[in-house]
Amino acid sequence: MNKYYENTEGQLFVDPILENHKGLSELTEAEFNAKLVERKKPTTDQLLQQLTQERKEQERQGVVINGIRYAGDPGNRQALQEAIEFMNDAGLTEFPKWKCSDDEFHAGHLLSDVVDAYQAIGERRAALIAIEGEYAEKIIAGTLTDLSEVVWP
Repeated sequence: MNKYYENTEGQLFVDPILENHKGLSELTEAEFNAKLVERKKPTTDQLLQQLTQERKEQERQGVVINGIRYAGDPGNRQALQEAIEFMNDAGLTEFPKWKCSDDEFHAGHLLSDVVDAYQAIGERRAALIAIEGEYAEKIIAGTLTDLSEVVWP
């Protein structure tokens, strides 16, 4: 296994004892560093996975309706759907107590706010997936190689 050292400029080079290994002695330090940078670049699959993770993190943030945050993660979306279904079946329009995604309790919470939040989460999720698709196309085409350029709404 090669050992790499860092010089004062932060460039890496191979252990001098091993520099004849696999033709490394023929490379200048700059060429060697360029090869290391090239090897560190994420693959297309890695970029696509990172992009999906970033989109899911954006979804988890959810939405705010009338000052109350509703998380957008799959578990909370399911809980919202179940709460809406229960309230509709029971013919109720107001929750006596509601625990929001910031772990705060709210008295007399309107069902209509929960419905609005559920719809807004769905709209946001659809928009985020569309944006993810646009960036994924660029990654696959090779025109996007760094996710620092990704901007989420």
